[in-house]
Amino acid sequence: MKFKYYDLLSHLVSGYIIYSVCYYLFASFWLEIGVLPSIALAYVIGFFNNTLASWFEDIYRFSLGGNPINKFLDGSGIWKVNYYGGKKVKRLLRNSFGTKEALNEGLFVEAMRIANANSTARLEDFNAVYAFSRGLVTTILIAGSIIISQNLSNIFVWVAMLLLFIIALIRNRQKEGYYIREILNIAQSVLESK
Repeated sequence: MKFKYYDLLSHLVSGYIIYSVCYYLFASFWLEIGVLPSIALAYVIGFFNNTLASWFEDIYRFSLGGNPINKFLDGSGIWKVNYYGGKKVKRLLRNSFGTKEALNEGLFVEAMRIANANSTARLEDFNAVYAFSRGLVTTILIAGSIIISQNLSNIFVWVAMLLLFIIALIRNRQKEGYYIREILNIAQSVLESK
């Protein structure tokens, strides 16, 4: 089994945040365990957190206006992440697909196939950063819910957790945009060189 920095970053950080919140709030019920078992437990918590993040991905997208793939392939982009070559890439992908009727999601799957076949460390980095960002949104959702449940009457806690969640959600959207743009740039480069 080969661990990459993504595994440590996405699983361990998010898992340890949730573990720490639970430990702090429920210390009287928490069993004392050593450093290595707590790291292992944090990793497992982070693994399940990332599973939830993947499941919630469509909800996160919907809450900010839908799937950004459509905006990129239609020639605009999202807030703070523009992509003006979308229509050109869309035409190249349709030609590669051999149809004029392909939906944006199908075209993006083709772009991903092309980009992954011509993968670079840069693309892997964008993917890892996006996945970490998505996991962080879910971490804030889970940890924030736990913190709020223990401070129901404290409006400051509610506002702070809501602000953290919104900021993380918007930043996640931008990280997803950077990842999508990188995939489309690679696909365009490959298709134009044929």
